[in-house]
Amino acid sequence: MKNKSENPLPKMLPGTVCRQMVRCGKLNCKCAKGQLHGAYFYHFMRVGGRLKKRYLKPDEVQAVKAACQARREDERERRIETRQAHQSVRELIARLRQIQRELI
Repeated sequence: MKNKSENPLPKMLPGTVCRQMVRCGKLNCKCAKGQLHGAYFYHFMRVGGRLKKRYLKPDEVQAVKAACQARREDERERRIETRQAHQSVRELIARLRQIQRELI
């Protein structure tokens, strides 16, 4: 079964979306005098320890932002769950030690 679109975006993406103004490099262009071109949106992410960026078409910006935000929220929830699990383990260990002292 094929997807409706050729390049569907995943529900969660690492990285972030940033807006950038760019300089084209032509000597007589307005950007050489300080008026940069843009704004263009890029998706920044780390791949193999290196920072990568990918240009986003205007119709992709909101979907990629939402996917990046979903990833951040998922990671935040995992960190909270991990902290709670570690706290539970610490409490159980403390309770076991208390029981051991009572038995001796």
